[in-house]
Order: sequence, then C-alpha cells, then structure tokens
Amino acid sequence: MLIVIAIWLALAGGLAALAGLAGMRRIRRLRRDGLTAWAVAVPAPGPPDKSPSGSSGRVHIQYMLADGRVIDRLAPAQSRKTVSLQPGQKVLVWYDPKDPDDVLVYGQWGRTGDRVFVAAGALFVLVGAGIAILSH
Repeated sequence: MLIVIAIWLALAGGLAALAGLAGMRRIRRLRRDGLTAWAVAVPAPGPPDKSPSGSSGRVHIQYMLADGRVIDRLAPAQSRKTVSLQPGQKVLVWYDPKDPDDVLVYGQWGRTGDRVFVAAGALFVLVGAGIAILSH
C-alpha cells in the first residue's frame, strides 16, 4: 500500500514540477523571442460592481502590434494587490508575433509561483521515492 502512495506522490510532484517548468519556459521564450510594446491599462467594459470606487476591478490592456493592429485583452491576473494595474497606466509587454494574445506584462509574470511549483514538485518526487525505497 505504501508503494501506491509513493507512486501517487511522485506522479503528483512530477506534474507540479512540469507545470512550473512550462511556466518558466514560456516566460523565457517571450522575453527572448517576443516583441515588446507599450500597453495602456483601460477599465474593462461592462456594468460596475458595488465596489466603493465604482470599477469592476478588471482591467484590459491595449497595445499596438508591429503591423499596426491594436489588441485589447484582459490583463493577466495580478498575484499581489500592490502591483495591480490602474486605468491609464502604461506598462511594457512582450508578445508572441505568431500569437499576439500570448502576452507577458512586465512585473506580473509570476516567477515566484513557477519556482514554488518546481520546488514543491521536486519535494513530492523525493518524498515519494523515499517512501518507495524505505518500504521495500
């Protein structure tokens, strides 16, 4: 029974580590091969929430591609409230020229989250391997 638990822990850890590595690879790819543009944060269209400021809390970013097209998309979710985008704020973005909706907003790419996934995944793999070795 311990072997089954060890295998499940190792598989879950491997999956978490792969998710973190994939996120880190995406960030590296966009920073290396992506094109840069300045984006402007605009309030999301729609009815406002009941928040005191009257805004919905969702922010869109608009940026111009190298060929002149303007892309308007929902800004990636912020991991911290202290760095949330304010309407009218300019921010640097990297985008994939083949898929302009794949965007990386400066300062909000979540490197810490990806590193936590890799570290936790590696820990689960090691714990699973340790349980498998010690129970055999």
